[in-house]
Amino acid sequence: MRRFPWSLSSFAVLVLACSPRPPQPTTPPDGPQPVGPAATAKPTSATVTADGIRPHLEFLADDAQQGRPPGTDADLRVQGYLEGAMKDAGLQPAFADGYRQPFEITDGVRIKAGKESVLDVAGNLVLHAVVPFSGDTTAQGPAVAKLVFVGHGIPRGGKGTGDYAGLAKKVQGAIVVALAGGPDDPHVGQVERRAQSKAIAARDHGAIGFVLWDPDAITPHPNHGEAPDLGLPAVHVGQAGTEALRKAFGARPGKGATGIARGKMTAKKATLQVPIERVELKTANVAGRVPGTTGAAKVVVIGAHMDHLGLGTDTSLAPGVHEVHNGADDNASGVAVMLETCKALAAMDASKRPYDVVCIAFGAEEMGLLGSKHYVQSLAEPERKRVAAMINFDMVGRLGPDGLVVAGAGTSKVWPALLEESKGELVLKPTDDGYGPSDHGSFYEAGIPVLHFFTGPHEDYHRPTDDLPKINVEGAVKVARLALGVTTRLLERKLVPDYVETTRPAARGGGFRVSLGTIPDYGAKVDGVRLSGVRKGGAAEAAGMRKGDVIQKIGARAVHNLDDYMAAFAEMKPNEKVVVVVEREGKAMELEMIPQAPKPQ
Repeated sequence: MRRFPWSLSSFAVLVLACSPRPPQPTTPPDGPQPVGPAATAKPTSATVTADGIRPHLEFLADDAQQGRPPGTDADLRVQGYLEGAMKDAGLQPAFADGYRQPFEITDGVRIKAGKESVLDVAGNLVLHAVVPFSGDTTAQGPAVAKLVFVGHGIPRGGKGTGDYAGLAKKVQGAIVVALAGGPDDPHVGQVERRAQSKAIAARDHGAIGFVLWDPDAITPHPNHGEAPDLGLPAVHVGQAGTEALRKAFGARPGKGATGIARGKMTAKKATLQVPIERVELKTANVAGRVPGTTGAAKVVVIGAHMDHLGLGTDTSLAPGVHEVHNGADDNASGVAVMLETCKALAAMDASKRPYDVVCIAFGAEEMGLLGSKHYVQSLAEPERKRVAAMINFDMVGRLGPDGLVVAGAGTSKVWPALLEESKGELVLKPTDDGYGPSDHGSFYEAGIPVLHFFTGPHEDYHRPTDDLPKINVEGAVKVARLALGVTTRLLERKLVPDYVETTRPAARGGGFRVSLGTIPDYGAKVDGVRLSGVRKGGAAEAAGMRKGDVIQKIGARAVHNLDDYMAAFAEMKPNEKVVVVVEREGKAMELEMIPQAPKPQ
């Protein structure tokens, strides 16, 4: 399950929201069908067993798969295993070229072959690590200038304020050194504390290089996922390089930045060289199709993400631990349940299966739902409209007495009755919202009703301890049988779920100065920030912004990526009008927006 950047959510409270749309009931091919307890047709006898689920878990959560990181040999092994399992279950290829849908992802940066990064002050080397938002110095050469210390590097009210007050001449043409984090001040929000925001502030003040200094850090700054170039070379200096950096500023041996005044410059120039390239990886979605009998009038998608954190990424909750994160619950459990549910559907009487069922193992979910977004965006509009519903499994291996969370129960009027009929002895905890940090969100944003099954948070989430012995296999069977019951009832009755736009409170507080009601598309590769939706009642909706708009400018700040977008948050004030430039259908539009004050926690 994905932890979104800047997320204000917990596991079961899914906090994203989208633009309002009225319910869109549709009519099945053979006319409207009964919904609810009055519709008493019983599903077929296809079933799921622990013996079917266990082998999938054992393969996917084995150390041999190295935590299933995208773009690796282990990823290819997992893809091959899933393709074989789908063939064995009787599923046909879901894509024109077979069972796999390749796509590319960016995963941080690396030093170019035969090159090295350098932070050198008058012959004294400072140990450092590269950061994913750095520029590449290969073409223009290294940045050569004096270092200037700017404290936390946070301007409180635009250029020349806060930590940059009185430093305009010193910073211009210099290499800025800024401390990680922020002061013990509740008025400084999480946006201003971000490393990327500090680098942008340094760039805005005319710096030609940037050093993020975290004196006590024993692990480097995260270097994973999308890696936008913020326009100046940048590195991270942790505990290992701290004494050398203090020496460069002429400070006596000591701890951290103690004794170094804001505005202090090095006596001699430094050389900052960062010859890097973005890491581009290839991965794939793996999907099989169970054909329907009505000329594929509609499609039901059943999915689960297959990737996890490898040996640990920046989303690991065991930072600095270089061990296999097997992700037995997250999400070997979901893939195993998906495979066996689809196998049972393939075995049912074909005459009772009017719609196609497409079963998908998504790639790169942990990096921002990239696989599911790629799948949905690859569908032509007629194909997208054929998708009647999406059912998602993510972390379904820890069923306990508290029951099963079923998100999306309010995304169609058909779900409550189908869940009630199918639940057996399961205790269900339904929530209405169809958005959230897993692959069902990609479908709901596209106007497709969803259900998302989740057995709840636990202390092993995103840690190396999420291992096979802790999986409740019999509980996973119960989840699979619930999903199978819902799906077979939907198929046998030829139901086409209506789409209901759920409403819920806006995200609250979290250190942001303003609330815009925008929902960025984290997986979009565009110059700007594309919106996957706008929240009902938010400032963006009031300004006329729409799903699909690409934000290109907020106030005076050009927006090329999510980091520029986040930096703009620190510059806006509640109830003060700002002009936003968006691209819509290839044309630039100016919209006037009045940011709202964030709601208190």
